[in-house]
Amino acid sequence: MSSQNSIQAFIQILNSQSQLISLPDWEELQQIRSNFPEDDDEEIAEILEDWLQAASRSQLLAAYTQNLEIITAESFIDVGKNLGIAKSTSQTPPDKPSPSSKELLDNAIKLNAPLSDKQKSQPTQ
Repeated sequence: MSSQNSIQAFIQILNSQSQLISLPDWEELQQIRSNFPEDDDEEIAEILEDWLQAASRSQLLAAYTQNLEIITAESFIDVGKNLGIAKSTSQTPPDKPSPSSKELLDNAIKLNAPLSDKQKSQPTQ
């Protein structure tokens, strides 16, 4: 199981099942987001999985586990070929870096957080 799959499974929750996340959990997510290391997918996946272990997040953990199983099953790629899922190729041009997992997660959290613009602009205490 790859840490990129884990991060992608979590991003899917943010994008399509964000109603499962309570307001206090969103606030906590905003805080742990700043602790994500820049280039360490394994550490990011570990932080997310630890966060999901709280008893109050059992629905989130179940959704995450289900997403992860689907992604892992779909992401089996023939190593001899340079193609992705459904024979797709990367949308990122060869001379440009792909967005980091941290960047993808940051964007998904910002995009889906239920906080108003007013709340977002105020520093948290």
